[in-house]
Amino acid sequence: MPEQTQILLGPLVGGLSHDHVNLWARASGPATLHAWLGRKPDFSDAKLAGKSLPLNDATGCAGVVPLDNLEPETSYFYALTLNPKPPPKADGHFRTFPRPGQPRAFNFAFGSCFRPQGGNSGATFRALETHRQEDELRFILLLGDQVYADAWEYNGIAKVAANLTDYRNVYTHVWSNPYFRALLNNLPAFMTLDDHEVDDDWRWNDARRRWATIPWWDQVVRWLKGRPPEECYLPLHRVRDALQAYWEHQGMHAPAMTLPPELNYAGQYKLREQDPGSLAYSFTYGAAAFFVMDTRSMRVKGKSGKTMLGEGQWQALEDWLRAVRDDFPLKFLVTSCSALYSMWTDIPRDRWSGFPEERDRLLRFIGGNDIQGVYLLAGDLHSAHAISAECGPRRNPVRIWEFCSTPFEQDTNPLSRWMYIPILSGAVRRQKVHFVVTSNNFGVVRVEFPAQGQPQVRFELHYEDKGEWKEKTAG
Repeated sequence: MPEQTQILLGPLVGGLSHDHVNLWARASGPATLHAWLGRKPDFSDAKLAGKSLPLNDATGCAGVVPLDNLEPETSYFYALTLNPKPPPKADGHFRTFPRPGQPRAFNFAFGSCFRPQGGNSGATFRALETHRQEDELRFILLLGDQVYADAWEYNGIAKVAANLTDYRNVYTHVWSNPYFRALLNNLPAFMTLDDHEVDDDWRWNDARRRWATIPWWDQVVRWLKGRPPEECYLPLHRVRDALQAYWEHQGMHAPAMTLPPELNYAGQYKLREQDPGSLAYSFTYGAAAFFVMDTRSMRVKGKSGKTMLGEGQWQALEDWLRAVRDDFPLKFLVTSCSALYSMWTDIPRDRWSGFPEERDRLLRFIGGNDIQGVYLLAGDLHSAHAISAECGPRRNPVRIWEFCSTPFEQDTNPLSRWMYIPILSGAVRRQKVHFVVTSNNFGVVRVEFPAQGQPQVRFELHYEDKGEWKEKTAG
């Protein structure tokens, strides 16, 4: 290993469960990650717990050390090094989850859309770090747009990412934010992608996934601003490169994919028509079950058809909902874009409202199968909200909630509160918007399991207002 090789990004804690963890980092050159674990804060009892596969250029020198046979509900201190020499101190710590099905009170954070805009970026993550310590947050859900590969003014490469090197360099720039890195050293993360990991509002034009596109107005704006031709359209190789960079930075440390997509000999996505795989996965925290949807990589809108999730993911989601219905009183469906908050100005039709048949399929499945305790967690809108609704039979309705937290740091949508329109398809009733916030924010969900009665879920939206952090609640 060259003397100058060092850890470039991370480390961070991914794929955490009651007995397993994925410790991730990206190095500046070829190397091997060595994972050290201890129980003492001073790290005096640290031992070498495992090593990664060799890090090389094929994966951007990113890798994970998967560790099994951990003890449930146990605190560990950890460090990652690029050599077998014991480190003097820990990089961070984590606490393993309860065994699946065991009711435990817990708090977690979530949000989306981080586009740092200068040297003072990261105020939301600084505030989150305070809550991590005070509220004992157990993990964070990052719901998409963890980078803006298409935002040439802010992404650190001064261009729209057009190849794998570009996408990797965007991650290097954005994820080097010191407050982002410091938070994820100690707060386990579960991630999913939205559009800007590839390009703005992108989608497939055909079910065979031969052609992808971005909105025509993005193409026109880039042309008018003199952007080079390769930034004005979305060829297949650019989608592959973006998804490869997503895998290296966000996917490889996630829990095992529910139905993983096929890869070629180089570890890149084949994107074949008959491949039903997606980037969706699930995990549990005690008596709460989470399904993290992939609303992007299978999205098709064209003459050959229209789908957001793809039939393979649909079957996996419906099977999961049936499996957890009775055994897990709380079910959290994680979606990068809003399902219940439709907006009459959504011209791109880029959210669930642009796929009304699939939105209604989900809502009718939940109501028709009497799946109680469902909460949707959403991002993307550049405004935050809490909304409740009912579905299923009127005599025995199923109440569902959607909590939305976005953005961490981005331009906000001050008109969002006046753009809402209810769903009129009949799939839901008694829709109620509890609040809308149009400033940078993050969400905290608090879960309680009282000795008597139903579990209690409360959503706290923490938002910045004229330099002060304020709070709204629902649930």
